[in-house]
Amino acid sequence: MSAVARTSVLKAPAKPKTKAKQRYLKAKKERRKTRKASGPKPFGQGKKKKAGAALQAQSPAAEAVGNSSMEAESMDDRSSESEDQSETSSERDEENERPREEDLPEHITADALQPHDDSLAKAPCEDTASTNEESTTKYLYRFSRPQQTGEAHAQQLATQGIPDALARPVDVIATQTESLTAPDGLGASLSSSVRQQLHKLGITEWFAVQASVVPWLLSDHKQNRLYLPYTPPCDLCVSAPTGSGKTLAYTVPIVELLQTRKVSQLRALILVPTRDLAVQVRDMFEAVGKGSGIVTAMITGNHSFRHEQAQLVRTDGAYTRSMIDVLIATPGRLVDHLRGTHGFTLEHLRFLVIDEADRLLGQSFQRWATMLMDAIESPPSTSFPPLAPQTLYHETPAWSHDDMDVPQHSVQKLLFSATLSRDPAKMSALRLRNPHYIRVRDADLQEDETGTERFALPSTLTQHVIATPSSDKVLNLLRLLHDETQPVRQALCFTKSVEAANRLERLLHFFEEAWAQRRQVPALNVQFYSSDLGTGDRMAMLRRFQQGDIDLLICSDLVARGIDLPEVRHVISYDVPIDMAKYVHRVGRTARAGRAGDAWSLVEEQEVFHFKRMLREAGQWERVHTEKSKPAKLESYMPHYKEALARLAQVYSQHR
Repeated sequence: MSAVARTSVLKAPAKPKTKAKQRYLKAKKERRKTRKASGPKPFGQGKKKKAGAALQAQSPAAEAVGNSSMEAESMDDRSSESEDQSETSSERDEENERPREEDLPEHITADALQPHDDSLAKAPCEDTASTNEESTTKYLYRFSRPQQTGEAHAQQLATQGIPDALARPVDVIATQTESLTAPDGLGASLSSSVRQQLHKLGITEWFAVQASVVPWLLSDHKQNRLYLPYTPPCDLCVSAPTGSGKTLAYTVPIVELLQTRKVSQLRALILVPTRDLAVQVRDMFEAVGKGSGIVTAMITGNHSFRHEQAQLVRTDGAYTRSMIDVLIATPGRLVDHLRGTHGFTLEHLRFLVIDEADRLLGQSFQRWATMLMDAIESPPSTSFPPLAPQTLYHETPAWSHDDMDVPQHSVQKLLFSATLSRDPAKMSALRLRNPHYIRVRDADLQEDETGTERFALPSTLTQHVIATPSSDKVLNLLRLLHDETQPVRQALCFTKSVEAANRLERLLHFFEEAWAQRRQVPALNVQFYSSDLGTGDRMAMLRRFQQGDIDLLICSDLVARGIDLPEVRHVISYDVPIDMAKYVHRVGRTARAGRAGDAWSLVEEQEVFHFKRMLREAGQWERVHTEKSKPAKLESYMPHYKEALARLAQVYSQHR
């Protein structure tokens, strides 16, 4: 074909539409007008109901046009059918995108925050547009709320294969204490060096979790043996409120048992979720074990990999030997050393502590649980030079029946958390051996009629809930900080994310500058605590907070796990948590070790229903002091707040 012929073909006019095609498009346009006039329908109106309502709303003329278009379409020639195929397919896709009645869940109901109207539920579709508009504003729907984090019923756990000890724990009253100086008490069974260090730390009595865990772990000490390969000890799971002394509960017996045998091998491993908690645990071991000769190390990624390797092992010729007795680690860094550090072994491990177990079991970290269990149960290696049997027996005859090279290992797993999970899938990864479960709880906190266990909170904690519109949430936070009678100081403020914490810190900083300048008062010191800061910077910030130099520390849930800050007097949830477990860990940063503390939750109006139900199901709503936002008390902060908002907007506009 020549170039002229191809050009003529390309410029040929489009084929005119047939009369049938024109009637079809006209009918389609009428149907669209009819659907728009009928207005939007609430959920529950299926495809069939919508089609029936649309047909009833059509006029006789529209029906006639529709019928004539259908007849003409059937008489259309083959060419027009090919043109109409794309139109009908797009219309079919449009109809398929609409929710069908059979696809909607049956449990969808109107939002409890809105007034319920049975008439709208029975007849949500009306002919007039005004009625339809009213129905769409009042007849609101919501999705099902997230599942609450809690303990399962004992019978349900038994059917899932959970051991009987975990399904039926041993309950201990949270207010139970025991004097450390009692002549026949627990303190008498400790060595003089440990008692002396506890006295220096100012510890004069055991809390409930310590009075229950320490004697249980020291029961094997009476046999004068550290390793028990032929009668291995049972594992232990402990659930206790935040601030009840769980760290000291496992630190004391581990130090007490390890100091009975002077050998340089890794015998205790403590896994923690965060670097800050690792520093706290290390300080506790060094304080309790001072003078015992126990060497403690920490691997969390703060230092280089080679520096951590030098802390763990040392090579002597063809052999490598351990340099430490106790190791505090995060799971990811531990896996790195199990894979990359030659001579690093867990075959001599006696204690495996998993602190904040529910959080660690909910995270993978390169399948740390499976790799850790395989490393513990691996056959003995030749990483250290063998000793002559006669020398071993002559110097320490008590070791002859608990040698390290026996088939069965003596490692004892200890799980601690304020919200300990009994999920069968998670617990099976740790391969627990005849676990014993101790649960510390309030005397009046019993299981409800469904058998669901409720989390325990410190008895000295006072809980407050402030219901506020979203636009006034920052103003209510400012009212707490600048209250004329009881201003909130030395407080932790939790947000939903690191970005939200950073933005709130900048906003409060701008507000404090304007407030201090116009009121002639010192500005509050507000700081942002982030995981992006180095460990040294974070520790320095926490020290300043404890010394009272920082009035408000804004952070995400990084600090909500295990960090012990005795000077925290208030905890503010600027963004409320979505489940009870996070709420327990947040508010547990205050009211620790018998001290008094307050927890404030700024709940937006659309969150009140779900937040109230969460606390009620946990058995805590009756203890909460509630109040509503009062605009009259917020007017004095509005000018400075607007000025701070303008400065914040300017900062973010410059960063774009």
